[in-house]
Amino acid sequence: MFVMTTNSESSMRLTDSFRPYRDQIRFNLGQLDNDEDWAYQLWFVPDSAGWPDAPGYSDFDWNSRYIQAGGSAERMSVEIQRVEDGELRHYVVGRAHDTDEPLTETVNVVGTDHPVHPAEVFDADEATEIFFHYFGDSGTVPDGYVLRYLDLS
Repeated sequence: MFVMTTNSESSMRLTDSFRPYRDQIRFNLGQLDNDEDWAYQLWFVPDSAGWPDAPGYSDFDWNSRYIQAGGSAERMSVEIQRVEDGELRHYVVGRAHDTDEPLTETVNVVGTDHPVHPAEVFDADEATEIFFHYFGDSGTVPDGYVLRYLDLS
C-alpha cells in the first residue's frame, strides 16, 4: 500500500476512490504552490504493517522508502529514498545528464533554495509520470532518468 503525505504533516492512504491513481497523483502535484502546499510524498507501507493503527505499524520504518517532490507545480525537484545494501540512500531524480556537472539551478522549497542540475527541475505533468512509475513498478524511476546521490549526513 502507498500512503501520501503533504507538507510532512497530513497523511492518508493513496486510493482511487475519487479518481484513478495517476489522476490523483497529478492532482496532488498540481496543488503544490510553494506556500500552503510545498511538498508531496508517497511512501510504501507493507500491508503487514497495518497502517495506521495496527501494532506492527509502530515497528515499521516508514521513512525507509519514498518518493517526494518539493516546490511548486511549475518548478519542483523529485527525490527518492530507499535502502540499498542495508544503508539508507537518498537521491535526486533527473533526466539523463552527467551527474558530476555543476548544479547551476535552484528549486525553492518554502523559502530555501536547493541547488539542482537543470535536468533535475520538473513540472507537475512530468513529475506525475515519475511518481506513477514509482508507484506501479515497486520503487523505481522510469528508464531514461538518472539518480544523483544526495548525502544527507
